[in-house]
Amino acid sequence: MILPSYLRPILALSIASCVPGVAWSQSDEANKDGPAEGHSYHGEAFNEGPRQAAVMIAGTGDVHFPVTTKSPEAQAFFDQGIGQLHGFWDFEAERSFRQVAAIDPDCAMAYWGMAMANFFNASRGQGFAEKAKELREKASDREKLYLDGLIKYFEDPKKDIKVRLREFVRTYERIIERYPDDLEAKAFLAKQLYHNNGKGLNYTSHYTHDLLMKEILAQVPNHPVHHYRIHLWDGEKPENALDSAAGCGPAAPGIAHMWHMPGHIYSKLKRYDDAIWQQEASARIDHAHMIRYQIVPDQIHNFAHNNEWLIRNFNHLGHAREALDLARNMIELPRLAKFEKPDGKVYQPNGSWQYGRQRLRDTLLRFELWDALIGYAENSQYLTPDPKVIPELEWNRILAIAKFETHDLAGGAKHLEKIESLLADQTAKRDKAIADAEKKARDGKKNEKQIEEARKAAGKNFAKAITEHENAANEVRVYAALTAEPADTKRARELLPKLKDLAQARHATLWQRAGDSEKALELADKAVKAGKNEVHPLAVHVSLLDDAGKMEEARKAFDQLRTVAGTADLDLPMLQALAPLARTFGYPEDWRTPRPKADDLGERPELDTLGPFRWSPPKAPAFSLKDAEGKTMSLADFEGRPVLVIFYLGQLCTHCMEQLNNFAPVTENFAEAGIPIVAISTDSVEGLAETFQFAGDDTKRDNPFPFPLLADANLDTFKAYRAFDDFEQQPLHGTFLIDGKGRIRWQDISYEPFNYPDWLLEECVRLLSFEES
Repeated sequence: MILPSYLRPILALSIASCVPGVAWSQSDEANKDGPAEGHSYHGEAFNEGPRQAAVMIAGTGDVHFPVTTKSPEAQAFFDQGIGQLHGFWDFEAERSFRQVAAIDPDCAMAYWGMAMANFFNASRGQGFAEKAKELREKASDREKLYLDGLIKYFEDPKKDIKVRLREFVRTYERIIERYPDDLEAKAFLAKQLYHNNGKGLNYTSHYTHDLLMKEILAQVPNHPVHHYRIHLWDGEKPENALDSAAGCGPAAPGIAHMWHMPGHIYSKLKRYDDAIWQQEASARIDHAHMIRYQIVPDQIHNFAHNNEWLIRNFNHLGHAREALDLARNMIELPRLAKFEKPDGKVYQPNGSWQYGRQRLRDTLLRFELWDALIGYAENSQYLTPDPKVIPELEWNRILAIAKFETHDLAGGAKHLEKIESLLADQTAKRDKAIADAEKKARDGKKNEKQIEEARKAAGKNFAKAITEHENAANEVRVYAALTAEPADTKRARELLPKLKDLAQARHATLWQRAGDSEKALELADKAVKAGKNEVHPLAVHVSLLDDAGKMEEARKAFDQLRTVAGTADLDLPMLQALAPLARTFGYPEDWRTPRPKADDLGERPELDTLGPFRWSPPKAPAFSLKDAEGKTMSLADFEGRPVLVIFYLGQLCTHCMEQLNNFAPVTENFAEAGIPIVAISTDSVEGLAETFQFAGDDTKRDNPFPFPLLADANLDTFKAYRAFDDFEQQPLHGTFLIDGKGRIRWQDISYEPFNYPDWLLEECVRLLSFEES
C-alpha cells in the first residue's frame, strides 16, 4: 500500500541561480543549444536502448556478414549483432551495433543493424535509418542494397504496411540475385517472410520457404536459421521441425531464446518433459545474463513469456514445487517503470509480475493447495488484489473456494457475500443505464422499437461483466453446497450446468461430489483427451473410475499415469490420494515410471552450467562519498536496512531538480517504510554547496532537501552502477532501491529522471516484503 503523503514545498532551483559548469562536460553556456542532460548527442533515437558498452559473448551463432571497416574488432561485434538479430535478442543486438559505431563511426552498416534491431519501432528505427543514409556513400555496392531497402522501408511509416513489407522482401531478393553467395541475405529473407506472415502476408507455401532455409543449413548446419524453421512449422506441422528443434539451441548457445524455441515444437507434440528442459535452459541463460550485467529482467524479449510457459508445462507434468518456486520468483522481480498515464499507474502488459501471479493462482487451484493459497492471498504480497491481474472478484472467488474446501465455512460465506455484492452492483449499474437510455429515447419521441433497441444497447455494455460475476458466484455456491453440513448435493447439481469456462477435470470432480458419476466420467474422459500427456486430468480420471468401481479401466488409466506422472511430485494431495489404489494394483510405493529419454534430441549441456533457476538481485557496488560539508557517507552505513539512491546530473539539470523536488515531500513516507533516501550528484563537493540555498547567516548554507546530497564528480559511482553512457561518455539518470543485504532490488536508468515517487514507494514496499528473494 502507498503510505499517506503530505506536502512540504521545496523551492525549485533555476539555472539562473546556479553557478555554471558540470563535472563531466562543458559550461552552461556551451550546453545551451545541446541536448538535455542524459540525452544522446546523436539524437532522440539513441536515448532509449542500451547505453553501456558491448562485450563479446560466446555462442551467438555461426554467422559472418562482412562489412566495410578496417577494424577486425568492429567486424567481430557486427557478426555478433547479426547472430543476436537471428535470435530475436534485439536489445543486445543494438548494443553490439552501437559498439561497432563506437569503434568505427564511418561504418554505415552499424546503423543498419541498429535499425534492424528496431524494425517494428518506427520512430527509433527511422532515426537509425536516417543516420545510415548519411553514411551511405562510405558503404560498398552490396551494402548499399541493404541500406537502400531499409531506408525506403522507414521512409514513410504512414504508408500501407503490407506494401512496405512486400517491398522490403524484394530488397533481399535483389541482393540474392546479384550476390547469390550471400548466405545472410537468404537468412534475412527467411526471417522477413516469417515477420510478414504475422502481418497479414501469409505463407503461400510452407515447403517453398523451407527449401530456402534447408539450402542455408546445407552449407552451414549450425546456422541460427533453425529458429525460423521452428516458427515456420510451429503452427502447421510441428513434427517437420524436430531436426531444427534439436539444432536450434546448439546453433547459438549463448542466446536464451534459441533454447526456448524448441519448446514450441515439443509442447505442440505434447512432449512436455523435453519442452521443460528447453524452457528451463532459456530461463537459466537469461538469469545469468541479467545478474552479470545488471539488467532489469523484463527488458529482455520473451523472458516473461518463456517462464510463464515453463510453469504451465511444469503443471502439465505435476511439477508443482518447481512451478510454485518459479511463479514466486516472477512475482518477486522488479516491475519495469512503464506507465499508462502521467497519473503514475503502472502499465506493463505481459510482464513477469502479472504472469507470476496468474500462474501461482493457477498452480494452487489445479493441485488444490488450499492452505498455501489462503496464505499467499491474505498474508503476503504474492496474491493481493489489483485492478488488472487479480481483481477483487477473482481474489474473493479463489479465497472463497479455498476456505470452503478447508472447512472454514464462515470465511467462505464472507467471500461469497462479497461476490454477490459485486454482482448486485453490476446489475444495478446495468439497470440504471437501461432506464436512463429508455428515458432519453422517450424524451426524444422515439418509437417503441427504437426505445427497445436503446435499452438493449445500454444493457449490452454490462453483459460480459455480469456474466463473469454470475459465473463466479455460481461456482462458489457449488462449493458452499458441497461443503455444507450435511452436503446439499441437490443444490450443487442445479448449479453445475450453469458453470462456464471451468477446467473439465475440476468440473468432473464437482459432479462426482454432487453424486453424478456418469456426468463426472463423461467430463473426465473429455479432459484426458483434450489434455494428452497431462498429469492432472489423468489422475482425476483414475480416481473417478476407482470411485465408480470400474477397476479394469482404472488400472489401464493408472498404467498410463505411471509414465505421464513419471517425474511428478508424488506428495501432491491428488497423487497421495491414489496410494491405496496403487497398493491394490500391486504397484510399488513409488509407482512412477519416467519416460525414457528421446533419441532425437540435440546437444544438451548440464542445466546448472547455464545459470541459476531463479533470478536473484545483483550486488550493489560499494560507495563512499562526501557531502557539501566534507562528511563521508557510504553504502556500508545502511547495512541491514534498505536505502533509495538517486543519481542526478548536477545543479544545472532542471529536470533533476524537479525530480528531487518531487521526492522531497514523500521523504518522510519512505522513512516510515524504513527506507531513507540519498542523492548522488555529478557535482563536486564545492558544486553541492552552490546548490544549497542560503539560510540564516551568510556563512552557512543549508541543504534544501530532506535527504543528503553526495558528490561524485569523477563519476566512478555512476559508472559502477551503470548509470553511465559508455558510448558517449556521459552520466545518466538513475534511481536504485538497495536492500539491507546490499542488493539492487529495483532500478531505473534512463536519459530522463524517474518521477513517480508514490508508485515507487509502493513498489519498494512490495519488493522488500519478499524477504527470501
